[in-house]
Amino acid sequence: MRINLIVAAVVLAAIGVALAAVVLAVSGVAPASAAGCSLGAAKAWKPFKGPSYSSEAYSNGATCAGAVVTIVVRAPGGDVLWVEAMPAAHLMTFADAKNVKRMKAGIVDWLAQPHMFKSTGDLPDWKKGTDAPVAGEFPFYPEAGVDQESYAKIRTDRLAVFCYVQGMESMACVAIAKDGSASKIGVQTFPG
Repeated sequence: MRINLIVAAVVLAAIGVALAAVVLAVSGVAPASAAGCSLGAAKAWKPFKGPSYSSEAYSNGATCAGAVVTIVVRAPGGDVLWVEAMPAAHLMTFADAKNVKRMKAGIVDWLAQPHMFKSTGDLPDWKKGTDAPVAGEFPFYPEAGVDQESYAKIRTDRLAVFCYVQGMESMACVAIAKDGSASKIGVQTFPG
């Protein structure tokens, strides 16, 4: 009787191992491998007097054409304030990044901050009776939950603003408060 229990336990264990192997094979789970377009860059960013913040950008993918790009903003102490990841192919900055050289150039360009908003005080005015703020011919679309009153306060507070290309014809803008909080305030359109 005792030998039968031992044999049954061994048979059940073997069946369990075989089932686990089948589940892994069917699910397509495989260990991750190094990608062919994994790059990164960092840049100091000083929106306020005092210590510098940092911005970082990364690409990751077996090919540059199929890479995911990630942008990160860190507080002076290294804490992450903002992060967003998206397919490189969906961003104007990376539209031609089909090889490592062009991906490197795109990453550096993504961190450049060449936009006209140095603080939230530079955001376009939102005139009463209009649907959105307008800067010349290009509207600024506030995030959901940012109404005209809260938008006016954001402008008055003159918070640091970090903007980055987030599509083919627009850039996202994130307000960074002196207390370290960060929030997306809207999207500025531009010609693509």
